[in-house]
Amino acid sequence: MAAILRHGFFQPQEERAGTIRSLGISIVLAVLLSVAAFAPAKARAAAMDPLEDLVGIGYRVSSPAERSLLTAVPVRPQARGSGAMPGLSGPNGRSQERSISFDNHPTIAASIQKYVVRDLNGFQTMLDRAWIYLPIMKEILDVVGAPSDLLAVVFVESRFHGHVRSGAGASGFWQLMPKTARTLGLRVDAWVDERFDPIKATRAAAVYLMDLYERFGSWEMALAAYNAGDGAVRQAMRQYRCEDFWTLLKKNALPYQTRQFVPKVLAAVEVLRDFQRYGLEKPSYEPLWAFTTVWVQHSLSLEQASLWTGVPLQDLRRLNPALRRDQIPKGTGYQLRLPPSAVEDFLMAYERSMNRKS
Repeated sequence: MAAILRHGFFQPQEERAGTIRSLGISIVLAVLLSVAAFAPAKARAAAMDPLEDLVGIGYRVSSPAERSLLTAVPVRPQARGSGAMPGLSGPNGRSQERSISFDNHPTIAASIQKYVVRDLNGFQTMLDRAWIYLPIMKEILDVVGAPSDLLAVVFVESRFHGHVRSGAGASGFWQLMPKTARTLGLRVDAWVDERFDPIKATRAAAVYLMDLYERFGSWEMALAAYNAGDGAVRQAMRQYRCEDFWTLLKKNALPYQTRQFVPKVLAAVEVLRDFQRYGLEKPSYEPLWAFTTVWVQHSLSLEQASLWTGVPLQDLRRLNPALRRDQIPKGTGYQLRLPPSAVEDFLMAYERSMNRKS
């Protein structure tokens, strides 16, 4: 029989439709305008994990000790309740903090006004859509040692539309380019594109962003390099002999999109840290659904798996978003995700199929 490899947790929104309560969004515009400006602190950083209030410790999906999918990540998980990531260092040997530290800047406050205050309903809809992914994505960032604030990148890059593609070729939740994705160990070909997988893509993006932070020494510059490419950022640094993002912004040294992108991400960070202040509500349901991963060694369509197990094809697509043609290709093998209740029927049918072919 095909071997069961790991267990993880995930829950498509449609599976929980009956538990989702409609969210009423009501807030006075004048109040929103009054809270959108930053507090007069020099830099923004949270001592504790800033997204615990939003996602919450109770929403953590699993831990490496519980045979999580994250056991494959070769780093130590953070200790809860501490302000830094144990065993991990940032640039110049500094301890890696659990949150992004950044200076106040008028462009961030302006982005909050444009991005949230003027489109509160749109941001709430995006938060509702993100809810099923936030717990597992946050856990991956925790295990890799990256600040959970980086979830704001997904809000800006894809608005949590997992299959969105850009004109430049970037795809998935984190909008990774094909070459970058492959460098990070993701499979991107005509059959499988793991940029669409919220678990694998988040792990890759977290490692990439941490590497950029190590290289450039600040999260503003790391985010700029994530958007424009490290080559464009290094060229701007050489041309203007400057390593400060805000100075390069003032000189228009970076591409226009990047000059918009970084303040927008930091605006999303600020809003997510203090979401209730901005009139946002977290959904009332708990996004948790167990799945089991089985190893499939031969070509197999999701339609056939659906027939064997009775699991709707659409659910199998949601669990296996990297399969571009609803098909496990020949000769490669694949870790197929299934609802736990469907595993026994699948393995029996799969074994019968393999016996007939042998």
